[in-house]
Order: sequence, then C-alpha cells, then structure tokens
Amino acid sequence: MARPEVNWDVVVVGGGITGAGILREAARRGYRSLLVEQKDFCWGTSSRSSKMVHGGLRYLAAGNLRLTHAALRERERLLREAPGLVTRLPYYYPLYLGQFPPRIAAAALFWLYDRLAGVDDHRRIDTASLRGIFPGLDPSGLNGAYRYSDAVTDDARLVLRILHEAVADGAAVRNYSRATEWVRADGRVTGVIVRDSDTGQTRELRARVVINATGAWADRLQTEPPDGLRIRPQRGSHLLLDARAFPAPAAIFLRHPDDGRRIFVYPWEGRTIIGTTDIQHADDLESAASITSAELDYLLRAARPLFSERPPGRADVISTWSGVRPIIVSGKSANPSGASREHRVWSEPGLVSCSGGKLTTFSHMARDVMAQASAFLPPAPARGENRIFRQLGLSPQEVGVADRERAQCLLGRYGAAAPGLVADSKPGELDPIAGSTTCLAELRWSLNCETVVHLDDLMLRRSRLGVLLPAGGEAVIGRVKSLAQELLDWDDAAWSRELRRYRDIIARHYSLPAAEV
Repeated sequence: MARPEVNWDVVVVGGGITGAGILREAARRGYRSLLVEQKDFCWGTSSRSSKMVHGGLRYLAAGNLRLTHAALRERERLLREAPGLVTRLPYYYPLYLGQFPPRIAAAALFWLYDRLAGVDDHRRIDTASLRGIFPGLDPSGLNGAYRYSDAVTDDARLVLRILHEAVADGAAVRNYSRATEWVRADGRVTGVIVRDSDTGQTRELRARVVINATGAWADRLQTEPPDGLRIRPQRGSHLLLDARAFPAPAAIFLRHPDDGRRIFVYPWEGRTIIGTTDIQHADDLESAASITSAELDYLLRAARPLFSERPPGRADVISTWSGVRPIIVSGKSANPSGASREHRVWSEPGLVSCSGGKLTTFSHMARDVMAQASAFLPPAPARGENRIFRQLGLSPQEVGVADRERAQCLLGRYGAAAPGLVADSKPGELDPIAGSTTCLAELRWSLNCETVVHLDDLMLRRSRLGVLLPAGGEAVIGRVKSLAQELLDWDDAAWSRELRRYRDIIARHYSLPAAEV
C-alpha cells in the first residue's frame, strides 16, 4: 500500500449530485477537500434521473410541506444561478370529471405550490385550450387542466458543473477510485482506503472528517442508518422518443390506465421523455440498472392517452435508461411511490453519512451534512459567497456563437470555460450534431478538461449523445474516434477495447429489453 497522503480536512466518498453538492459547500468554506468516486462522476442515479428540478407536487398533496418548500426554494435558486443549465418548463395537470382532485382542491394545491416557491405562475385552462397544446390527447372525461411551472436540467452536466465550481475553489476530484474501507483509530474514523479501479493500486487518505455520500450504496461500508431506518433502492425507468413523431411542447401529467399512477411526458434536449416507473430494485447495485420488458410496456401504455391516434410502440423508442433512487424507509413501507424523498444525515466520530433526498435539494442536503461535519472540523477558514454557481460576469454575446440560446446553453453547461471552449474549436466543430444540441467542440473540451477515462464517460455523461441518438450514437462514432485518438492517445487496439465496452453498455442498459414470451 502506498504511504498515507497529506491530510485533508474533508474527503467525500461518492461522485453523484449529493457528493458534488457537499464538496462544493466544503470548498466554499475553505476546507481542503477531496471527492472520490468508485466509477465515473454521476455514473449512477445522477445521470439517469428524470432530469426534473421540481418541488414535488405529490409531496405537497401528501402533506409534506417542509420537503416541498425546501425543494421549491432550491428550484428557484438554481433557475437564478444556472440559466441555460436549469430551465423553467410549463407543466399541465389534466382534471377529469369524477376523479380526484376536484377542481376546488386542485386550485388550492396549485396556489399553495406557487406560494411556497415565491412565484405566481399557475392558472386554470379549459379542455379546448389543453387540446390546442396537446392535439392528440384523448378528450374522454377531461375537465380542463391546471398549468404551472417546474424545471428541467441535464442532470450529468449539473453534477459536472458543480464539481468544476468546487475545483475552482481549491477542491480535488478523482473518478474510478473506490473506497474499500474506513480507517479507524482511537474510536473514530480517521480516513479511508481507496483502490484505483483500473490499476488495483490502493492508498490511504487521511481526513479530519470523511463523508459518505454514496446514496443507494451508503450502507455498504458499515454505516447503517440509525433508529431502525434502512435504505431501499427504488428503480425509475424512462423512455426517449423522437419529438417529431411524438411531440410534447410542455410537460404533462397522465393518469396511467392500469393503476392510476401519474406519469410524466415531457420535452428534453429536443426529444420526448416518458417516465417514470417506481419499483423496488433487487438487482446488484454494482451493475447499472436496466429497464425490464414489463416496465417498457407499462410506460408505452401510459402514453397512449396523449398520442391516441398513433400510440408509440417498441420500434419508436430511441433509448431507455434506469436510475436507482435511495429511499430512506422504516418498517415495510409497502408502497414504493408513497415513500418519502426526504434525506437523512447520521454520524459517528469522524464520519458523516447521508442518503435519501432528491436531485433538486442537493444543496439543502449539503448544508445539513456540513452542519454535522462541523463537529469534527476547525472553524471554516473562509466563507465564500453563498452561491452554488459563481457569478460569471459574461453575457451570451461574449461566448463567441451567434445564436443567443446556444450561447446561454454553453454558459450553463460550462460556466466561465464556455468562451475558451468556443475559441479552441476547429472549423465545423461548433455545428450541432444532428439529433442533439451538442457539438464536437464540447467533446474536444471534455476530452481535454474533464478526466475522461472511458468512451462511455464521454458519450453518456460528459455529453448525452449515447442517449439522444439512435444506437448509442453509432452515426457519430467515426468522428468521436478521431477526437479520442488525437487527445487521449488511444491507439487502434485501445479504441477497439473502448468501443466494445461502450457497445456492450448501450446494449445492456440503454436499449430495448428482450420481449417477454
């Protein structure tokens, strides 16, 4: 084993949205901070979520005002601080005659939702107006709808942008570095043993406090939640469709014809998403989750009332993905969809653990974690500005592309690096790749600046080409090969290994499952 490294104040284990948010908060306070991730940054849930930044309307309907209020305030903060990365989107909630909620209850619900967010962005529309927006919607039993707003994001780019912000404040990050055990001395955790996932080499990292932010994996290193609570992995699966054939100009709630669950259909990155399922996940967490044939058919049936004249079928699905949410439960909690999305933080000397929660509330979770971690830390050396994303002092016009919307998108994805990304591009590399809003210049920048180790890092997380394009982006693989061989020094043998690995990942975890007989 290598000699112990120089002490850190904070070592964060887990490179998803929770770990990234904690690292950002620790670095902002001036602590010497390091994040390690066993696979790639945002490999797990945080690149395979529903992409929604929302308060959680159903949590409010269930009476959880505290969670909804926290999520809505964080939503508004992200919209202010990360334009182009987090985008407000209209949502429509159809009402049906004789079904819950009645119109008066719905009016109260949406009024309170906006009130908690500090906005006024809801209104009732009639059935004719709703069908003007969604022409294929089956009108049977419709009694108008409520329009309100939430937001969407690229979840992987959100994590990566937060990591960049932390690094700019002095933090360090390492992917493919697996925490294998805690180091203990004198009755407390004093560090963590980390193994390089590719070389197998191990090293000891010493820290004043170690933070376990591994989500659904949080109980794998002997850090069980307290008070009889446990972590229950729940799988949410999604489908991606061509928006030209199945347009969704806004998000819409649909009541599933089988069980009455509400399913979303919504636009994202020029495509249409259907999601999500909510199923207890019993498979090995070491492998990426995959959609089942039953889930696929369930989601396709959910979309039929919206595309009643020409419902989508298996052949229309461009890609699928499944994420595993960490749900903190007590007892048996039989209903997966009814389980709370609140987070829990627990600690022992030198170690703080966090699990549960949701994408939107990552910064709220980070503050709770650091409040407990402060017991093991000296007073914060610095107090940076209380922002997740620093003010850029750049306008879209200064990015270097003519289209303002694209410029704002680049600022959202890459922050202060956006003008340099554009300046370093080669002729033709700023043109969007067909079927996406991504360009080759973004891949070039990621290969240079974002610790790409494997081809799937680039295609599934630094960019989303592997999800947005048919067959995992086979149409652009030749151009990606040229960039990867130029910037990563992959010879033909290395490229062939990476391409085999990538195609296997696409086939097993992002494509159609085999039909059940």
